[in-house]
Amino acid sequence: MKKDLTTGPVKDSIVGLVIPIVSSSLLLFAYNFADILWVGQLGSDAIAAVGTMAIFLSFCWAIISVFLFGSNIIVSQSIGKQNNKQAQELAQQAFIGVIGLTAIIQILIFWQHENIISFFQLNNPVVEKMAKAYLIWSGVEMIFSFMIQQMTSVSNARGDAKTPLKINLIGVGLNIILDPIFMFGFDLGVEGAAIATFISRFIAFVLFWRRSGIEFYGCKCVWIFNLKDYINVLKIGFPPSIQRVMFTLVGIFMARIVAHWGSEAIAAQKIGLQIESMTFMLVNGLSGAMLSFTGQNFGAQKFERIQKGYISTLQFGSIFGVVMGAVFFLFPEFFVKWFLSDPKAVNIAVSYLQIIGISQFLMCIEMITTGVVNGLGKTEIPAAINVVFTVIRVPMAYLFAYTLDFGINGVWLSIAISTFLRAIAITIAYVLIKKKIFISEKKSLQTVSF
Repeated sequence: MKKDLTTGPVKDSIVGLVIPIVSSSLLLFAYNFADILWVGQLGSDAIAAVGTMAIFLSFCWAIISVFLFGSNIIVSQSIGKQNNKQAQELAQQAFIGVIGLTAIIQILIFWQHENIISFFQLNNPVVEKMAKAYLIWSGVEMIFSFMIQQMTSVSNARGDAKTPLKINLIGVGLNIILDPIFMFGFDLGVEGAAIATFISRFIAFVLFWRRSGIEFYGCKCVWIFNLKDYINVLKIGFPPSIQRVMFTLVGIFMARIVAHWGSEAIAAQKIGLQIESMTFMLVNGLSGAMLSFTGQNFGAQKFERIQKGYISTLQFGSIFGVVMGAVFFLFPEFFVKWFLSDPKAVNIAVSYLQIIGISQFLMCIEMITTGVVNGLGKTEIPAAINVVFTVIRVPMAYLFAYTLDFGINGVWLSIAISTFLRAIAITIAYVLIKKKIFISEKKSLQTVSF
């Protein structure tokens, strides 16, 4: 199913995208919430193992995202131009790219998993053993996870966020059921969590493909590699992908810094990130909706409609960010104690939420504005801004944690400050490029009409 986002009330178009996207995100949050609750029953070491490998798996996703972002933006613009055939051909090339790149990553995981784990300097044989089991099974599973994400990107670009929601409902529901069975029924611990994810993602992919494969990619029995289309997808997707890669790399180095305070600190950061994802999930949905909305309307050359959509989304996102920031700052223990009982880990996680809570409002502004700019096809701008102001987290963390002797709180402070700087920079960038892009396109239209 394809939905035209270039006509009708602006708010209705955005809400029609946001609700399914956010609902899918909340489903994933519900799964992660349940998953970490089950893993938490195994102790802080288990949380540290899963949390550390989750950082590496996020790095893998960041690499693959070159095809996810690329297909979302370029397919949405093709749909806006009413060129469905081109949209299908571009989606094909992105799908081929996902399969090929994932295969390379899987080989590296199976070949170098020991070195990957040792890089994080966990310094705990028990944690390292659990991390190894979880990583290997996650390596097997990732092909289905990444293909689902690519199909979700294409579906969102076509204005249909309801189909991914239905697929996620089935996959997440199955995962929640299977987690305790494999973890405790079969006594497989964290390895059981990864196996449960593998089974649920495989089934979800099969269902998604049967439902939308032909619609998204065309009815050709044999797909032909098209270098021109492939390069177009890479050209658009490369900047935001590099941004994600750098963000994850910084996360890895930050995790190594956090490890200095022990497994309790690692577990606390994992839990803090999990709780913070309540904000991230919804605003990521707003950002994704704005990307697809902007892409289609930019393709249709409806520039005022883009601005109206941006303002409406920004107003809602800003209010939500203020509310969530206040909740994290005032009631952190309420959330933390759902997951942790160790007093040291609880205290560290509470400090994390209170410091990060201050930046929630700005994170919302940053992500929504990034979605609009990416939808315009100017992916290099948010990428450059985010890379610069994310990389500085590492030296700031050392400065605050060690030089200024703020301890672990110095690490959290560096994250909050970098978020503030990113939000300011991307907002200024959008204001500067908006008139330039819109005026340029309008002049082009007038020239053609003349």
